[in-house]
Amino acid sequence: MYKTIPTLFVSVVCLCLALAATSSCSNDKVDNPLPIPIPKEQWSKTLKGNGEELGAYPDLYVNYWEYTYNLKEHQDKILFFKGHFPHCRYFSFSLYDDNTGNVIGGIDDQNIIPDEGSENPFLKSVSGEHSFTVCVVPSSVSEQTISKLGLRNVCRIDVAVERVAIVVREYLGTTSDGLQPDEYGGTDLPAITAINIHTLRQTTIPEHVETNVNKITSKVFTQRSDENRTMPFFLAPVSRYYPNNSTAYLYARTHLRSDSVLVFSFVPAPYPTKPEEYQSAVTRYWSICLGSCSDTRSYYSVCDKEALFVAGKKSTFIVCLKNNPRLADIRAKVEQMNNQGERMNLFVWDSEKLNVDGKPIGEVIAVMYRNILPDATWEYSIANMLPTAYKDETGEPIDHVTHPERQLAHLALGDYGPLGVKYATDEFLK
Repeated sequence: MYKTIPTLFVSVVCLCLALAATSSCSNDKVDNPLPIPIPKEQWSKTLKGNGEELGAYPDLYVNYWEYTYNLKEHQDKILFFKGHFPHCRYFSFSLYDDNTGNVIGGIDDQNIIPDEGSENPFLKSVSGEHSFTVCVVPSSVSEQTISKLGLRNVCRIDVAVERVAIVVREYLGTTSDGLQPDEYGGTDLPAITAINIHTLRQTTIPEHVETNVNKITSKVFTQRSDENRTMPFFLAPVSRYYPNNSTAYLYARTHLRSDSVLVFSFVPAPYPTKPEEYQSAVTRYWSICLGSCSDTRSYYSVCDKEALFVAGKKSTFIVCLKNNPRLADIRAKVEQMNNQGERMNLFVWDSEKLNVDGKPIGEVIAVMYRNILPDATWEYSIANMLPTAYKDETGEPIDHVTHPERQLAHLALGDYGPLGVKYATDEFLK
């Protein structure tokens, strides 16, 4: 999509020069610039969506990195995150209250203003410079100071927050030529530096402390509706577990046994194939993820560019257990139908697979249909649906349906909304 030219050394030196220029405007001078940081040592290890360790049903096609610090001890610092836009489908910074998991700020790729002389490759294909700087600024810093410093891409954080977790997300990262998957999106992680808000001089960054991101898991429980033959899809309510506020989710769940097959069909949302289409796309990205309701981790997934489907037509997703005695027949039928021009995506769920805790992932499956940056003006947008309570003392989601035409996906979205049905294996094969 575009070519990386600057090295990490150049990018960080540019940041130091920028800080020096900022200080000179205030008659200050960076007399002892700090050593050039090594970003991989500042951020966490890669938190992989497909690593089968993160809870709350992550996407298998995303990588995360976090930098968490005690704001309470560092309210006198502005943090700078300088790097190069990665080569990926979607990229963002998200800020969370690490004590609660609530989102408190962030910025998406297309809204990041590039550095002077650079371009944003999420707005158009570029071949030159594509560097950026994101600033995390305590709420105690005045707008006058922000203006004086000429800061762009400002993420404000309330000083009442004690611990801040800053998370970088990259979906479908590739090498710089876009030909191979790449863990870091073909570039380095952003380098982190800081200035003191009183002296406007460079200072040490806050210590990277242990985050609660690694400890998250959604509340686990059974539902009587898991045994129903039909599996409706609902709009997921806003999560308290480090959500991506730019994503809308449809969720469903069911208990699948070895003598049955789950089938759901719908027309997937169109997605863009080049940066020039990103801003006008009805969604930037979509995927289907299957997770275990026993531990809220994701185990199987297919994303838009990997799925079998034809634009504007229904695609079918089939789920059966690995221990289904007629698995070979199910595979053969799916292959036969695809050879006849159908679009059938088969998931084989291994209910006996042991998770990282040494326990079977079980037969109760959660299904997530994810749309990133959904356009609410699109007639079939997930964003137009109303959420239902996931589970509380008054009942299950199906008990909270008061406006089915806006709460049940197959009614709210027509052919663009999925509805799951379980069939006996013999019934499916016939």
